[in-house]
Amino acid sequence: MNILTLMETFSVVVETGSFTAAAEKLSLSKSFVSKQVSVLEQDLGSRLLYRTTRKLSLSEEGAQFYKHCKLIMNEAESAKAEIQDSQSAPKGKIRMTIPQSLIISGLGQLLLTFQAVHPDIELDVIASGRIENLVEEGIDIALRVGQLEDSSLISRRLAECSFQVVASPQYIERCGEPLQPSDLMQHNCLLYGNSRSSRGWPFIMPNGETFTVKAKGNLTSNDGTLVVDAMLNGLGIGFGPSFLFKKHIETGDLRLLLTDYCQQPTAISALYPLNRYLSRRVRLLIDYLAEHLST
Repeated sequence: MNILTLMETFSVVVETGSFTAAAEKLSLSKSFVSKQVSVLEQDLGSRLLYRTTRKLSLSEEGAQFYKHCKLIMNEAESAKAEIQDSQSAPKGKIRMTIPQSLIISGLGQLLLTFQAVHPDIELDVIASGRIENLVEEGIDIALRVGQLEDSSLISRRLAECSFQVVASPQYIERCGEPLQPSDLMQHNCLLYGNSRSSRGWPFIMPNGETFTVKAKGNLTSNDGTLVVDAMLNGLGIGFGPSFLFKKHIETGDLRLLLTDYCQQPTAISALYPLNRYLSRRVRLLIDYLAEHLST
């Protein structure tokens, strides 16, 4: 029998947990499915499954072989999807996760414009900055800001950004301007994001060392709109990605502070799982964001 057919049958048996369920899924007889797995074990010279009257369980060799089977089956499905996808107009669902700060800074409008151009593409947008398991949660792409460490994901750099310290002219006039990072300890700092991570504001000192300010203030929120509004109302000093403040700095409603101490520029990136075929609609969206976010 064809080795790819045997591998597919074995994979379905593992995923369904029984010969009966696998037979139903493959529209084959239970005895034929069992025979295919036996033939595969004979060809490999190794037991892949332990069979009991109640359940099936993988041997150590079976677990290892299943990983290879899954990769090959995924590649086959990707090849099929790529050909089918190229022959039709882009349509279908894109499930994506984006930090709220990006949405309120203008990316939300970019998504709506993209959808107006491609009305057959359905967007399922989750406002979240946490690192999900993209495969388990069925997410096609995640947009993230800053350093990326998960090697199981592919990253495409979409645009440059930096982290900035800002305050309104009213606040500076009333409370003074911090001249070095340690001065922030004497100011009301408005904290955006998770209460733990948002309190550590990193800076680079003149000698090259990193200095982290444990910021304190009377407002902490994961709602970027609320925190930015508080800055605009002169209630305190804020720290966050440059795209969050860009339009307010351009209008003069917010001013940059401590620019000599800010960290090196970082990036907005699109992440997607390793070994996953990117559909035409997802590639279109990533290319669109790369073009418009960098302008």
